[in-house]
Amino acid sequence: MFSKDKALKIAIITLSIIAGVDLIRGFMHTFNIWWASENIAHMSQTADTMFLMNTFGVSNLLTGFIYILVIKKAKDIAPHILLLIPGAYLLGTISNHMTGVKAMQSATEWNGQYVMYVYLFAIGVIGLNYFIASYREDKTQLVN
Repeated sequence: MFSKDKALKIAIITLSIIAGVDLIRGFMHTFNIWWASENIAHMSQTADTMFLMNTFGVSNLLTGFIYILVIKKAKDIAPHILLLIPGAYLLGTISNHMTGVKAMQSATEWNGQYVMYVYLFAIGVIGLNYFIASYREDKTQLVN
């Protein structure tokens, strides 16, 4: 297990990487939308799906820039952000099931989902690592 300081550094580095990933995803979903939808997502290229994909790309650009701002101005909240990300995606998944959207899903491969599973699991574990290290360090200080 890592110390609290080491776990924070790992969280900051991870958030930096995630910022870059989100900026790349944002570019792929917006300016490289036609290639990405055909070659990565394997999705139908209707006006609605392309509009939604582009809108999601704008959101990726926004989060990428926000993560860079956090890294520059508020490093100590990096572990919190790392836990918020999978939490927000979990809410989206719950919403998809509750509203019936999941049942409407087409046979599209959505290949990007497999990368997202690894992405969300990894950043969740790294964010959680900080809080476990923090808890253990605080517990040790109370004993001493």
